[in-house]
Amino acid sequence: MDAQDGIAEAETLLQDSDPSMRSLAHEELTALQSEIAQLLTQRLPTLLLPPSSTASLGAMIELKAGVGGDEAALFVEQVMRMYLRYAQAKGWRTEILSKTSGAIGTGTGTGLKDVTLKVDGVGAFGDFRWERGVHRVQRVPATESAGRVHTSTIAVVFQETKVSSPMAAQVLPVMEKTTETADDIVDEKDVKTEVMRSRGAGGQHVNKTESAVRLTHIPTGISVSMQDSRSQHQNKAWAWQILRARLLDQKMIQQAQDRRKTRQSQVKGMDRSDKVRTYNFPQDRVTDHRIGMTLTGLDAVLEGEGLEGVIRELKEHHRGLRMESLLETGEDLEE
Repeated sequence: MDAQDGIAEAETLLQDSDPSMRSLAHEELTALQSEIAQLLTQRLPTLLLPPSSTASLGAMIELKAGVGGDEAALFVEQVMRMYLRYAQAKGWRTEILSKTSGAIGTGTGTGLKDVTLKVDGVGAFGDFRWERGVHRVQRVPATESAGRVHTSTIAVVFQETKVSSPMAAQVLPVMEKTTETADDIVDEKDVKTEVMRSRGAGGQHVNKTESAVRLTHIPTGISVSMQDSRSQHQNKAWAWQILRARLLDQKMIQQAQDRRKTRQSQVKGMDRSDKVRTYNFPQDRVTDHRIGMTLTGLDAVLEGEGLEGVIRELKEHHRGLRMESLLETGEDLEE
């Protein structure tokens, strides 16, 4: 007997002359109505909406400090740690491909001007994709004698952009070269490869071998430089991974834009250029502006544990937008 038949029978028993039978029917009716509501809100969307073609991929995360100075560099380091701990809890493998220390004059920490992380694990991109956009941190710096709250921001985006905020981050889908789709992303004949000696602070050469690598995709002008390893082979391999990820992301963005020309009002809240989240230290709260969610326990989020609940709510919100679009226009908003 399915839920609808059960509801029809329970409604009949509500008219029974026996009070105990009516009470049992009322309880059964409430339970069946709850079951149907759950099927409609959770089960039905999974049947109607196909899974994302990129959700199971790994992720490349790039964080860059901008005009926020020391505070921005310190926040880059904190956000990197948050992502590493989140990935660790998921059982994903992480690797720091490159990083540049920040010029911190406070003595409170080193900070990072930029860092590139690679996260290998099924579902990594499906989770971290929700981190793209402008993030804002509000707190009192250690050097602020008057106790005034300063505001810095970070941005998580899918392609390389000019950074005008205190921290920018890219979340890129990682696709291995051995897959057919990855080979379709870029033709190696379209890529110019340059090798050079690695440079340190102030532009001085830090080694005598040409281990640094720069790849330039001629059709798009996208360029990737890598010099963190002393091995030219390793630097070249990392640069190719980042280049493929950026080109795949660019392709995904273009496809999404083509599908959304008539649906911009629905997805504005998910636009990567919008401010997405605020971390307010004095009030111990985190606000995600895309879904209007505010929660306390900022430390739990920065430790990675509380981030899972935020990402889960963002997924539910996006699934709702997809259902709305599918029912109204027959088009799926999924990228």
